[in-house]
Amino acid sequence: MLALLLGLATAAAAVQPSPARRTPLVVAVERSKGAVVNISAQEIVKGHAPSADELFFGGGRARDQVRTSLGSGFVFDAAGYVLTNYHVVARGSRVRVSFDDGTELEAKVVGTDPGGDLAVLKIPGDRKFPVAPLGQSDDLLLGEPTIAIGNPFGLNQSVSAGVISALHRTVRAEEHSYYDFIQTDASINPGNSGGPLLNAEGNVIGVCSAIYANAQGIGFAIPIDRALRVARELQKSGELADSWWGFDAESLDGEAAKAMSVRSGALVTTVEDGSPADKAGLRRGDAITRLDSSPVRDADELRFLLRDLPPGTRVTVVIQRGKDKVDLQFSAARLTAEKQQAVFEVRTGLGVIELSAAQAREAGYKTTRTSLLAVSSADRGSPAARVGLRKGDLILSVNSAEVDNLRDFRKALSQARKSGRATLLIQRGYQLQEFAFDLG
Repeated sequence: MLALLLGLATAAAAVQPSPARRTPLVVAVERSKGAVVNISAQEIVKGHAPSADELFFGGGRARDQVRTSLGSGFVFDAAGYVLTNYHVVARGSRVRVSFDDGTELEAKVVGTDPGGDLAVLKIPGDRKFPVAPLGQSDDLLLGEPTIAIGNPFGLNQSVSAGVISALHRTVRAEEHSYYDFIQTDASINPGNSGGPLLNAEGNVIGVCSAIYANAQGIGFAIPIDRALRVARELQKSGELADSWWGFDAESLDGEAAKAMSVRSGALVTTVEDGSPADKAGLRRGDAITRLDSSPVRDADELRFLLRDLPPGTRVTVVIQRGKDKVDLQFSAARLTAEKQQAVFEVRTGLGVIELSAAQAREAGYKTTRTSLLAVSSADRGSPAARVGLRKGDLILSVNSAEVDNLRDFRKALSQARKSGRATLLIQRGYQLQEFAFDLG
């Protein structure tokens, strides 16, 4: 009997850990882990077609292969919406998510933001799912504790801990620049991508992103404020609405920065009449040094910070005007397809015209298409003229998307604007050549 009682007491002690062991970290993980999912995205790679030798001597077509990429994510809406990284699901034709309790379900991609490396998935069904407690990232403190939960190297529901090492970090990896990251020394490895970065209270403050393959004890996360802004827009419409601010800028050089007594920023070069920037009082020659809580170090970073702000979002920009520091508030207007083309033409100096089949034949083009796109002008001294484009060149595609008319062209521009670059395939006689333009 004594042995039985001792056994029961031991079992009870095993079930109920001592209060000393239930640290804030343990409580934080318990709050969030039910909403964290492991993501498996399968891509079918078609086998190559057989060559003549293979057909003659045997071997035939190579078999199709299935490649699987692993990542993480978390439920941010009880209806089954999951936030993750774009690169986790970029090539997946079949996506499955699995929860901590072993439940595995199909999911579909609702919308993506390749430039910001974010994607939203939807788990079909009417049931409610556990939601990760969502925090904020505009009040983070250097040195405060962080916790990452994810699926590194396929090791499900792994937890790592660290601190915030830096804020507003710029990372350059694989010929891409990523801006405004949270840096942490919590382990973030391949497979952690898309999982939550938590604070000590268990609230999500970032979306982990394993973008720096050579990192040793360094991890990066997209701030949750920005990630949720994108996620809500993708959840609502499946894509990011195009915003129009109405100004352009270039990086501030050292001499200009010194003259203005600032370390860095983006120098405003043009302000369009009647634009949101014009109405807010922004002027040519102003240096933008901060956007809301984020410092602006150069023009590329400013474009990145503005690109995912939906129309109507009110922002505060801090500018240096000579020796004076000025705060301006304004919000973006919706960028219509027609306005987008106009902005492109102003930026590049390239005029575009749609020709009907009859007009194309009159102009000497041989085509079976119902319409064609042609260059109508290339302003002297413009980027279009400098690369050698000229009136009469035919525009066949934008970023590999075929364009036969202005509607196709504007749609392709909208997609290209999200990546910041438009590559035009041009035909001149029998020659084909590509020309790339920075869309800012």
